[in-house]
Amino acid sequence: MSELQINTAIFPRVMSMSTKGSNDERPISIDLPRGANLLYLQGLKDKEEIKLLTKYANGEQLSDDDFKAMFKLFITNTPRLKPSAINNSNADPLNLFGVEIISNKGKIKFKLIDQYIPYIRVDTWEFITLDLLRNTYLNIINKYDFNGISIYLGSWKTETDEINQSLLNSLRSAFIFTIIGFLYGDNRHLYNSFTDYFNHEFSKRVSFINGSWKTKKPGEKIEYLPIFDSFYNLKGLNPKTLIEVIHAILDNEEIIIDDKEMIRNTLIDGAEQFHKNINTQGQLLEQSLIKPVVNYLIELETAADDLKAAKSLFEQRLYNPATNRCYYSMMHSSKALLEKKHMLKDWEPNVLNVRENHKQLEGKLKKLTENHILMRQFLSDFQYVKQKRWIADYEISKIDKVECNDCVLRAESFLSEVKRITM
Repeated sequence: MSELQINTAIFPRVMSMSTKGSNDERPISIDLPRGANLLYLQGLKDKEEIKLLTKYANGEQLSDDDFKAMFKLFITNTPRLKPSAINNSNADPLNLFGVEIISNKGKIKFKLIDQYIPYIRVDTWEFITLDLLRNTYLNIINKYDFNGISIYLGSWKTETDEINQSLLNSLRSAFIFTIIGFLYGDNRHLYNSFTDYFNHEFSKRVSFINGSWKTKKPGEKIEYLPIFDSFYNLKGLNPKTLIEVIHAILDNEEIIIDDKEMIRNTLIDGAEQFHKNINTQGQLLEQSLIKPVVNYLIELETAADDLKAAKSLFEQRLYNPATNRCYYSMMHSSKALLEKKHMLKDWEPNVLNVRENHKQLEGKLKKLTENHILMRQFLSDFQYVKQKRWIADYEISKIDKVECNDCVLRAESFLSEVKRITM
């Protein structure tokens, strides 16, 4: 392979080692782990890797096929090399990085340990990819306020502050999941090129992370929640954790409406696609996590939207339709409460809908009052607004301002109580 010039600083350096051969041979030194990455590239024999390295070194434009080939070199099951025992006096630091010293007739040199080569390969190509996409991903991340934290998406820890490091870990996960989506996801065909795909898909994930960062409690770490990726990646997650994070974002006034709507639609679209292609394994995940989270959050959001509509209609003196929206706000609040208490039926086949009529929902609310989960006053409020809605919708009668205002206040109080009980 002809000589190629690349910026060696794209690979990390945590320590240096030097050694001296016999016969007063001039010492040689190596930076680690950087030296291992460079040794790997110097020994390249695979034609595909040589082609990719040549294009990268020469600053040539990569095709989508080139990107795919490069990503597959490090998106594998091979773990990253993590020399966690560098300070262990019994361990050779050089070997921990996958490097050894060999000597031939007194001439010494550094060489990669054969069994470490797969680990070094994935590290090397990941660092090249990070450098290749650095300007693109920084342009996206810098659109959001992350308190001026220096951004590094490599696998090595760079922050002493654990909270700041949790942000970097989340951004790294978002980066990796975005690439995995390009290789194996279902929506990559929606974009004209990898560049187009990455700009849109990574932006969505960073937006969600920024929402998590803004809404976290003081002293709290964040983690990447892959709601823009396969729902199977959520397996093992506690529904309460997922609900808390997403609800905090959807309820935060600082988060722009477009981002909230994107998250809301992602939850619905993802759950719908999952539900329509469900298998035995998927059923368990849906019942334990997806439905409890999606149903609860969307019902709560719908209840809030209906209440907002009721208030707007009230201000316009449209008291009958305002009363209608008050009832539906309370109905959706009730469904959110019942979902949280595991009292709603499963979704119907191929449809994100629960086959519960108004009478059944009211009957289940009564059970909650009997079990002292919901105070009887709120059941009475529900029944009162339900009656007023019936008059407003089906009788030749007018709901007056006082009656309508009463319904608005009861619906607002009902929603607040459901949030208090369930949050």
